[in-house]
Amino acid sequence: MRTDVRRPPQRSGDRLSLDVLSAVMKKAGYEDATEFTTCLYDVIDPDALDSLFHRQTKAGRVEFVLDGYEVSVHSSGLVEVTEEK
Repeated sequence: MRTDVRRPPQRSGDRLSLDVLSAVMKKAGYEDATEFTTCLYDVIDPDALDSLFHRQTKAGRVEFVLDGYEVSVHSSGLVEVTEEK
């Protein structure tokens, strides 16, 4: 079972990294960000993730594991979260 978060096209100031954290929190049932056992920065540079996809990006995807969940971030704005296999 996966949890999908679809975001609108990025506007200036949008933080994709925050969408990722929100999606994992939703999937894990976390009520607060302090429940993470792994810091996002230990897995992927949040600033690099935020700047990776922009309006001109046609295709692409980045995948990583955070707190036991596989995260796929697509250039379309889709964030998929599934339990790690």
